Amino acid sequence: MAILFVLLCLFSWTIFLSFVWGEIQYKHDIVFFCTGIVLIVLSIFLDKTELPDYEQYVVYFRIAGDKLSLEPTLVFLSYLIRIFFNNEVFWGFVLYLLFGVTVKLVAIKRLSNLCFLSLSFYISSYWIYHEMIQIRAGVASAFFLMSLKPLYERKLKYFLIYALIAISFHYSAILILPLWFLNSSLKNRVFYTLLIPICMLLYVLHLDFITLLRYLPVPYIQNKIETYTMIAQIGSNRGLITADEYNPFITWYLLKAVIALLMWFNIKRISIHNQYAVLLLKIYTIGIVILWCLPSIPVAATRCSEFLSIVQIVLIPLVIYIANQRRVLYVIPILYGIAWIYWNTFSFLHI
Repeated sequence: MAILFVLLCLFSWTIFLSFVWGEIQYKHDIVFFCTGIVLIVLSIFLDKTELPDYEQYVVYFRIAGDKLSLEPTLVFLSYLIRIFFNNEVFWGFVLYLLFGVTVKLVAIKRLSNLCFLSLSFYISSYWIYHEMIQIRAGVASAFFLMSLKPLYERKLKYFLIYALIAISFHYSAILILPLWFLNSSLKNRVFYTLLIPICMLLYVLHLDFITLLRYLPVPYIQNKIETYTMIAQIGSNRGLITADEYNPFITWYLLKAVIALLMWFNIKRISIHNQYAVLLLKIYTIGIVILWCLPSIPVAATRCSEFLSIVQIVLIPLVIYIANQRRVLYVIPILYGIAWIYWNTFSFLHI
C-alpha cells in the first residue's frame, strides 16, 4: 500500500510540473534532478519483500559468484556484496536501483524536451516493474535508452559501448544490436504504418516467424527459442501463459497499437518538435508487432516487447504535438499513465 501511495504522489507531482512548465528549460533542471533524487531515495527504502522475483534475486545474489552462466555484472556485484557488505543482499538491490533510475534520468534528459511528462510516464509504467522487480532488465533498458542518441547520430562506437553494457546486465539486451540498421528517415513511413495490421493478419492466418528464427546461426538465440518453446508447452504448470492461452488481441495490446498508428499518421508534425521521434516510433512499432509475430513462444514475445517498449517513456508524451491544443492533448499521456498505474497495481501490488 505504501508503494501505491508513493507512486500516486510522484505521478501527481510530475504531472503538475509538466503541465505548469511544459518543455523543460535549463532553469528547471535542478527541480528535475531533485525529483529524481527523491525517487531514488524512496525506491531504496520502500519494502520490496512482497513483490514478485524478490526471493529469486536474494538467491541470485548469494549464488551468482558460483553461477558463471548468469550475467557478468550480476556475478561481479555479488562479489562486491560479499566482500564489502557482508553478503547483505539489500545492497544488491540498492546498486541495481541506483544504476537503473540514474541512467534512465540522464537518458530522459538527453532524449526528451518534455522531461517532466516523460518522468511521470516512467513512474507510472516502468518504475515499479524495472527498479523493484525485473531489476536486471531495468538497468539494461536504461543503457538501451542511452544508446539511442548515438544510434540517431550514427556513432557506432558509442552505440556499441552502451549496447554491450546493457547486455552485460541482461542478455535479452542483445535485441539492441540489430537496431543499428534503423534510421530516422520518414521515407518508409507507409511500411511501418502498415506493419501493424499486416502482422495482425499473419497471426490470424497462423503464420509464425519463430520458424525463421530457428535457422539463425546464433547458439544463444537457438537455446532461448528452445527454452521458451518448452515453457510455452508446459507454462501453465509454472504459472506462465501457454501458447494455446496466448491472446495478443487483448485491450492493452490493441491500445498500444492504436497509439502507434495515431502517431504514424501525425509523425511529420511530431518530428518537428523532437528529432528522435521517428526512430523512437520505429522501435516502438517493432516492439508491438513482436506480440503478433511470436505467438508460439508468448513469454519471449511479451518480454521482447516490454524491453523495446521502454522507448514509450519518451515517445508517448510527444502525442501532445499532434494538434495545436496541446493543453487538451495532455489528457492522452495522463490517462495512459493512469491505465499503467491500474495495471501495475493489480499485476504486481495485488491490492
